[in-house]
Amino acid sequence: MPRIRPQYDPLPPWTARNTLALAMPPSSLHSLLSQALARRLPLLSTTQAFRAFSGIADGLDGVYLDVYGQGATLITHEGKPPRDFDLTAAARTALETLSSIGVRAIYHKPFAKDRSRLGGELPPITTSPTPLAGEPLPESLLIRESDWSLEVRLYDGLSTGLFLDQRDNRIFINRHIARLRAQSPTTILNTFAYTCAFSIAAARAGAITTSVDVSARYLDWGKRNFTHNSLDPAAHRFAKMDTFDFLGYALKKSLRYDVIILDPPSFSAGSRKKGIRPWSSLADYARLIAEASKVLAPGGLILASTNTQELCRPGRLEREVIKALGKPPRWIKLPQPPVDFARDRDRFAALAFALDSAPAGIAPGGEPKSRSR
Repeated sequence: MPRIRPQYDPLPPWTARNTLALAMPPSSLHSLLSQALARRLPLLSTTQAFRAFSGIADGLDGVYLDVYGQGATLITHEGKPPRDFDLTAAARTALETLSSIGVRAIYHKPFAKDRSRLGGELPPITTSPTPLAGEPLPESLLIRESDWSLEVRLYDGLSTGLFLDQRDNRIFINRHIARLRAQSPTTILNTFAYTCAFSIAAARAGAITTSVDVSARYLDWGKRNFTHNSLDPAAHRFAKMDTFDFLGYALKKSLRYDVIILDPPSFSAGSRKKGIRPWSSLADYARLIAEASKVLAPGGLILASTNTQELCRPGRLEREVIKALGKPPRWIKLPQPPVDFARDRDRFAALAFALDSAPAGIAPGGEPKSRSR
């Protein structure tokens, strides 16, 4: 199978520009997309953003299609699509299939096996306002998810500003906080907050939120999301900090949170110049849970999730939690994976748990018995 070339040319010279390869004619792709979309139609009653096609789980390895209201992104994993896969023809087929639900444009996001080879440069196709198929869309779109609106950008780089696999967990957090609010004001700490979608779900239920991220740009995006939902950003906290630095600060200031969100990337190279620590979920996740538990209010809830393949294996994330806490917590049942991710469970894992007492190594007052790391 040919590999997508490093420059991510959407129309490599060996690809026929108007037809799909014999192994995947347009009629076959249209049939696969139509079947996948039919299974997902019930989602339209609660969200405008969902995964319409999920790679091998829907019959075509390495090809994914995410819908965001009037636009969609066609994601191709390097080296995975069939031989002579015609990206442009696939985009046209996707547009034809998705036009029935109001999609007007298909943009492309190539996924590299090793992003370090990009040298910090984004493939030009990821920032082009011209879609592979359909009509150009505005730079930003507002999509509706459950009871809130979120800003997405379909040609702003490799991501869009929203992680679709967390959709039902955001609804879970919203409903959990709504129950807590019946008793007292609720505080939530959203680490690795990105564009603050979890914070929006919590704030819509009345929580006072703190969103932590190393990127000022994404925190500004998060503030816009607050404004889009008629929420005053000034009533909430946004901290441009490394998550571990913030957790240390919160511990020192005796800050406690009723809900903590841990949704880190799989890895990050970090930056000494910017004061950003390198991060690896495999190496650092247990320490993250341990540090977060120190600022969790008694009876509070932690939602921990990951897309790191090794941590998505059955029982692995649970073992990281137990290793971090020194004992099993009180597990909280999360929603089952939604229909658009139900067939692709090895790419996403999430757990929720509560601590009714201080974890091992933490004194009742919240200070660690040992500060050694």
